[in-house]
Amino acid sequence: MPNRLIIAFLLLFSYAFYWAIAGNYIACLIFVTILTWYCGIQINRHPENKNLYLYLGVLGAIGQLALFKFGGILSPIPLGLSFYTLASITYVFDIYRGKFGPASSIREYALFVSFFPIVISGPIARARDFLPQLNVMALRSEDLRYGATLIAIGLIKKFAIADNIGIRIDPIFLNPQGHDSAVIILAIFAFGIQLYLDFSGYSDIAIGIARALGFKIPPNFNIPYLAANPSEFWHRWNISLSSFLRDYLYIPLGGNRKGNLRTYLNLILTMILCGLWHGATWNFFIWGAYHGGLLTAHRLIGNSLRSRFIGRFWVIPKVVATQYFVFLGWLFFRISDLDKLTYCLSKFLFFNISDFMRFSKIFLLAPIILLTILYKDRILSIDWVKKISLFELRYWIIFLITAILLVILLAPSSHPDFIYQAF
Repeated sequence: MPNRLIIAFLLLFSYAFYWAIAGNYIACLIFVTILTWYCGIQINRHPENKNLYLYLGVLGAIGQLALFKFGGILSPIPLGLSFYTLASITYVFDIYRGKFGPASSIREYALFVSFFPIVISGPIARARDFLPQLNVMALRSEDLRYGATLIAIGLIKKFAIADNIGIRIDPIFLNPQGHDSAVIILAIFAFGIQLYLDFSGYSDIAIGIARALGFKIPPNFNIPYLAANPSEFWHRWNISLSSFLRDYLYIPLGGNRKGNLRTYLNLILTMILCGLWHGATWNFFIWGAYHGGLLTAHRLIGNSLRSRFIGRFWVIPKVVATQYFVFLGWLFFRISDLDKLTYCLSKFLFFNISDFMRFSKIFLLAPIILLTILYKDRILSIDWVKKISLFELRYWIIFLITAILLVILLAPSSHPDFIYQAF
């Protein structure tokens, strides 16, 4: 089948998929697609006016997003609006910067913006990575196996593990004042794990479906809870969003090229906007500012300490310290009620060690955690999905059957939507 027919079929399917779950909000998707497509063409044809068309494309797309996120009139926010808005902005920006030319047809560009595996919750694709693949796409057995493996892993993460964690910790956050410090701390660590497995599970499923169809979408997570500093964490967590913020916000603001003070301000502003992208509430603002502060503190003290704390075994305290502050930040992300947040913060920061005695079995995990941290470089260097997908066929099929059984047996009878669909 010629590629143009495959593209037309995928586009029709993607639009039908989005209309089925978002209804009339498909108009928002069409608006962003036509606007940014037009601006990309005009930037290429009229470079003397490229600033005008850049502003028109970016502000038009962001303006629609802001109406839903911050306007308070239009609600609820259409599914996927935050994700496909940022994806379309990469197209206009890259044409403006001369890194990429306009798509050969609006059909191809519309497929990029609406591609059904990633339109709802990402990852945030870039046009310059996605569109060239339309010319060479083909179904390959190795891609089918890799994609199916990734989908299976994603299903286990979400339905077999994350949803079960959520059922157990939601009552705690509903009434945290009734619990001591041990329960609060364990709940917030459990929430961090739930959030990671839920969102990375969705990303795995989306990337796996795309891969099975012949498209390579870059990974969105790379074991972020083994990061040894805040900067490394953001290189491993929600990679498509953090790299978007770096390339299309932090660097255009001046990045680290205009002195230390400007660098710190750029970091904090970028992370505040990252927080507000998640939601127009004060707790997301604080969460973003908090991570901006962590990144700033890392730049302030990191260079002076880096030469002192080198060596293999220093990785353990660095990872532990980093993750302590990361998980502390999840309190701002999870709780929007001020009284509940204040109580949980006090229990997290000023905990009573004796409260943990009834959970003493948890400490049996300590050797496993410490060994994992110690050998994290070796763990991170292995493509585990590829390794599984290359199993001998009979063993690979056993893996898939096992994954399906785990999901069927362990998934709760009622489970929430993917968490990041709310953003």
